[in-house]
Amino acid sequence: MESLAAKVVERLNRAESAAELRFCHDELARELRRCLAPEQMKQLAGDVVCVHEAILRRAFFLAERETMKRSVGIRPPAWCWYVMGSIGRCEPTIWTDQDHGILFDCPEEEEAACYEFIRHMAAVGVDMLHEAGYPYCSGYVMATNKRWAQSVRGWEQQLSSYLDSGWPNDIRFLLIAMDMRPLYGEAELAEKARKALFAAVAKRPPLLARMGEHVQFPPVPLGWLGNVQTERWGPYSGAVHMKQSGYVQLTNALKWLACFAHVPTAGTAERRRALEANGVLTAPLSDAVCEALSVYYSIRLKYSTEAGDGREYVLWRALERTEQKQLKQAMRTAKRLQRFVARRVANIHA
Repeated sequence: MESLAAKVVERLNRAESAAELRFCHDELARELRRCLAPEQMKQLAGDVVCVHEAILRRAFFLAERETMKRSVGIRPPAWCWYVMGSIGRCEPTIWTDQDHGILFDCPEEEEAACYEFIRHMAAVGVDMLHEAGYPYCSGYVMATNKRWAQSVRGWEQQLSSYLDSGWPNDIRFLLIAMDMRPLYGEAELAEKARKALFAAVAKRPPLLARMGEHVQFPPVPLGWLGNVQTERWGPYSGAVHMKQSGYVQLTNALKWLACFAHVPTAGTAERRRALEANGVLTAPLSDAVCEALSVYYSIRLKYSTEAGDGREYVLWRALERTEQKQLKQAMRTAKRLQRFVARRVANIHA
């Protein structure tokens, strides 16, 4: 089968509008509906990441070009548009929302003018991505939020305040920022920021312990007798929320373990491999986590090819019998990894 990405990326590199980006985004969904065979899932996952990255890079390029054309502020000598969330971790499905930010570096006397450039570029890019089929982030984790569009000096000051206070919202911010991965611009700015964040948290055992406690939630919806706890009320009654049913618990646990083990990587798969290589995860546990992540990803990809709200909900009875069995096992693995983190947190407290 010809690479899915090859069919789309070449056209993306010539796109000149949000409408053209949306066409390619829709084409990604159309192509996936035709080739969702289990044996093709690994290649498909790589292709989905590749196409999303190409769409975002083109949108960022067009936003930069538009801002320069309008002569807004001063273009910083060095800046980077970075991604977070599922795209940052290299595991997006088709209809992912926006999770991104901008870091820039410039002389202090030019910072105000550089902020003008960055804010205008961010506004253009965010709206263009929305038109291209990427919903605005409900938590406002986008470059139009000043928290996520900062000079290096501002970022360091903001990070310091979050590290020192450790309130629940601050911990949430730190966990989100740990996924930051450069996508367009001066990559080293985002790479250095992420590595500095990992190092700073690792040097603060009390904060690391609080973050470990945070990743114990939400609980995996699997009862003691192996019964899957589906939604009881509302429009999604009888459905399972695929992100909250173990996927988020797995990715957050691996993120915390990566910090615990001083492995400042951004991707979930890369974190798991590094943790196994470092001896933090045993080979059997690492293999179980790998299989569980694959199950969550394949089911999410298969049942979310249509855009719209509620795409993370899948009716339990709509799943094939094999998928139900695999998902239950993946939930058990997610609970197992949460307990694994809990034991490490207990050792920090001891």
